[in-house]
Amino acid sequence: MKTTELKQVSPKFSIRQNLVSLAFATVIGLGVMSSPVAAQQGEAPKPAVVVEPVTTQVVEEERIFAGRTEAISRVDLIARVGGFLEPLKFKEGQSVKKGDVLFVIRQDPYQFAVEQAQANLESAQAQVDLAKLDFDRKQRLVDRDTVAVSELDVARANLKEAEAARSLREADLELAKLDLSYTEILAPTDGIIGSATFKEGAYVTAASGTLATVTSMDPIRVTFPVPQDLIIRSQRNNYESTENLVLRIRLSDGEFYEHEGRLEFLEATANPGTDTVTARAQFPNPDRMLFDRQLVDVVASPKDAEPQLVISQAAMLLDQEGSFVLVVNDKGEVEQKRITIGEQVSGLVIVRSGLEEGDQVITSGIQKVRPGQVVDARLAGQS
Repeated sequence: MKTTELKQVSPKFSIRQNLVSLAFATVIGLGVMSSPVAAQQGEAPKPAVVVEPVTTQVVEEERIFAGRTEAISRVDLIARVGGFLEPLKFKEGQSVKKGDVLFVIRQDPYQFAVEQAQANLESAQAQVDLAKLDFDRKQRLVDRDTVAVSELDVARANLKEAEAARSLREADLELAKLDLSYTEILAPTDGIIGSATFKEGAYVTAASGTLATVTSMDPIRVTFPVPQDLIIRSQRNNYESTENLVLRIRLSDGEFYEHEGRLEFLEATANPGTDTVTARAQFPNPDRMLFDRQLVDVVASPKDAEPQLVISQAAMLLDQEGSFVLVVNDKGEVEQKRITIGEQVSGLVIVRSGLEEGDQVITSGIQKVRPGQVVDARLAGQS
């Protein structure tokens, strides 16, 4: 039977072995304990933001106003002499040209008056001729001392009286001719004639009122109210002139009228209730697409507008000092820049000053960053 031998372990060896084990355990323990701490003490990730470059664009700002068409000329036809109407010379609602005969008042009495006045004038002319002969004869006799000078004076007076009577008869003839001309009522302008108040056989006078109305249709005027602040801005930009302003009409079906208009004038008096000024524009209307007193939308926009610096509305920020944006510079750092803005159109803001074309403004992630911070910037639309 074998006896197990116990070996005596050297103290030096035991101490050395324990030290090695302790060091190994310490290294492992430190490694396990230090890994999450290291992760916590490392650099934090950069905040991600979306940027857009400042661009130059032509921004056409449209203004829409509620307008109403208005005939430039609307003339009521009235009788200037009395009489019975002949058959109408037009169809109600038809187009008429300036000078067209529309109504005729029976002319017989006025034609007779003209002939009578003509006869009276011829009689007066005969009296003038007779008085002139008598005056010439008395003049010769006075020169020969055959008759007294007083007889020449009487002849001279008779001649002047005859000439005055002739002038009166000439005036009567002109008046009779004028009355005769009034028996034909003419179209005062091109346009559309409405319904006739009186028909054939009716007796009319100047007191009868309107016989019919002629409304001019081409061109046609459109009136619309404009806020005073917009007028001031337009005057500063010289948009009130015809050359720098485009006026269009949008009809009730949503389509634009094919002809552009031009601004005629602004009323001198503002409406105190609405703080607006009435503008009047003129549009061609050759096809009669527009009617008098029709409701339309007037769309005004600047013509040949200059390119301007613009940014997205999402990039603009406001505080007590005004407008500003956050910009990412070449080093990836966030900078704050104060800007002066203009109009805001279709999601864009016109920048008057404070930025340059190509500057990268932050449009998304603004709430996560502050000036001086380094960020991870990506262009809008990039993944």
